[in-house]
Parts: sequence; C-alpha cells; structure tokens
Amino acid sequence: MMIREVKNGVHFYKSTLLQSPHAFSTRLGGVSTLPHLKSMNLGENRGDEPQNLAENYRIFLSAAELPRRVVSASQIHSDRVLTVSEVPHEKPSLDGFVTKVRGITLCVKVADCLPILLEDTEAGVVSAVHAGWRGSAAGIVLRALDEMVALGAERQRIRAVIGPRIGPCCFEVKEDFVVQYLAATKNEGERFLLHKEDKLFCDLPALNLFLLQKGGVLRENTEDSGLCTCCAPDLFFSHRASGGVRGTMAAMIALP
Repeated sequence: MMIREVKNGVHFYKSTLLQSPHAFSTRLGGVSTLPHLKSMNLGENRGDEPQNLAENYRIFLSAAELPRRVVSASQIHSDRVLTVSEVPHEKPSLDGFVTKVRGITLCVKVADCLPILLEDTEAGVVSAVHAGWRGSAAGIVLRALDEMVALGAERQRIRAVIGPRIGPCCFEVKEDFVVQYLAATKNEGERFLLHKEDKLFCDLPALNLFLLQKGGVLRENTEDSGLCTCCAPDLFFSHRASGGVRGTMAAMIALP
C-alpha cells in the first residue's frame, strides 16, 4: 500500500511493501520558483538554478531519511542496468542501478515514466529502475532482476514497487508506437494495449508487473501505486500533461 507522508513541508510517497529506506517524490515541498518547476524539481537541464536543485536534494533526502551519497544517471530509455559500489565520477548513460553497498542512495528520475524500486533485504540488495515505454518493452526489469541475483538475491524474496506513473487512463498511443512496441516485446505486449472507443492506450504498469512475475518475482511481492502522474498535475510533474514544460521527480532507495 502506498502512503503519502509530509515531513518539513516535503510531500512524498512510501510503500508498506518495501522495508528498505525509500521514497517517491512529488512536486511539493521544494524551493524551485519557476512556474513549471514549482517546487520540488529534482531534474537537471530543466531551467532550474543550480542552488535550487542542490537545496531540493538536501531537503528531500533529509525528509526521506536517505543517505546523501546519491547515484543517478543520464537516462537514455534503455534496458541498461549497472551494479555500483560507489558514486561514479561521471553520470553513466543507462536506466537502472543495483547495489549491495550501504550508505548509497540509488536514484532514478521520472515525469510519467515508471519508477520501479526493488529489494531483497535478506541478501542486502536494492535496485532502482527508470522504465519508459522503450525500457519497459525491452524488459529492463528483467535486467535488474538478473543483476540482483548476481549479487546474491533470490527471485522469490525480491519485492518490487512501481511508483507514481502515467496510467492506461492517459497513455494514449498511435500506430507508429504500436509497431515499435510490438516488435520490442515480441508481441507479448499486445495484451496490454487497450481499445477505448476509437482510441488506443497502453498499460505500462501491467506490462512491468507481468515481466516481474515472468522473472520469478511472486505476485504478492509486487505492487503498483495506481497513482497517475498525468491525472494529477498539481501533485506530480507530468511530461504529457504539461506538453513537456515541467520539472522532474525522483524515486530513491538505499539499504538500511
């Protein structure tokens, strides 16, 4: 179950399924002042002042009680996942991280794409994944599971939560998308295309839940937040709802 918390004015969500320190940010509680960034913008290259971005990270990590050594990436909508033992000197180009090192916060950034956090607390392994439609179709969560298992995790112990994301209510797609999507999923994703009147929508959360279970995660160890970023632009940044003029949220996880 997802729970909304407010600490020192910072609004974020946590899942009762996950035992590791973690948080899914909203757009509320930061210091960014530009109208399209108000106020908890956590994304670079959105027109924010560097000092505002640094302060947003400081107050968010403090409110969520997460380590200040943050690992993030230049996200490229891929299925690339990296196992890390320290904070890289330069941001790698990929879309997911895995670690078993304490004191590191794994961070992925979203504004409609799916943030997925995973853990095996017994093995001491956590993961954070950014799953856009391309990453989802390419099976990035399967790559993350493989990397976790390589560090000692067991698939039937892994818990996985999908945070606030665009839902099938709002993710309308066109025929050019369908051609690429079906090719990438080898037609497995067809069941997650939904026809509503004369429009077509894609259910990316359902696709990723399917892939997690295909990868060996127990159904009872998975959760989708059910929170649509596009439906609630006053609470979340949404690329689609804003026409691309927006800030960025983050999902973060660390070992206890």
